[in-house]
Amino acid sequence: MSIARRIGPIVGGLFLFCFGLPFTLVPFIMFSDGVFGLEDPVFTVFMIAFSLPFLLAGLSLNLMGLGMIRWGIVASKDPASAPRLGKIGPARIAITEHPYSEYLGEYVQQSEIVNGRDWYRMVDSNNRLYYYAANEGGRPGWSIDDRQDSGARDWFNGGWFSTTVPNIPLGRRKWNELEPPWVEIEVLESAEKKSNWWERKS
Repeated sequence: MSIARRIGPIVGGLFLFCFGLPFTLVPFIMFSDGVFGLEDPVFTVFMIAFSLPFLLAGLSLNLMGLGMIRWGIVASKDPASAPRLGKIGPARIAITEHPYSEYLGEYVQQSEIVNGRDWYRMVDSNNRLYYYAANEGGRPGWSIDDRQDSGARDWFNGGWFSTTVPNIPLGRRKWNELEPPWVEIEVLESAEKKSNWWERKS
């Protein structure tokens, strides 16, 4: 990501953090001024309840600001430039169970890698299975989507599976943002392995 694109989130994050800081400090300022006194417990409880919304609002703004700053500092490198993690995956896989029928079918491994992992495109379709490395925030994991992207965006029209393991989540597993959530991925054997032994070339 260019420096110009990083500056915006960093400045916006600093603004949110500083804007929320006075709200966060309200209970501490009240405590230092002696507002919370044991002499009048009813008034003290009232003031604690009064200060809590300020504290929660301030902390929310602080966390949002820190998240934007972090994103501006560490976010996204070119997904294709990441070094390979783990072993080379299978040449062909198949999604045999999915709540959306358009994602069912055979997927072929592509020549390049995305975010350090192999990625797969459905035969005669733009549907793809790839690893998202939290390039734009969110959580890392495998995504199924039907749009063209380099792997940098948090897209998952076909669901996503949270993991940091480099291997494809084979088998029947629960995926997020799907109902029902079950997705099954199988490895397809090569044509040579599928043929009978007497039909194979020596």
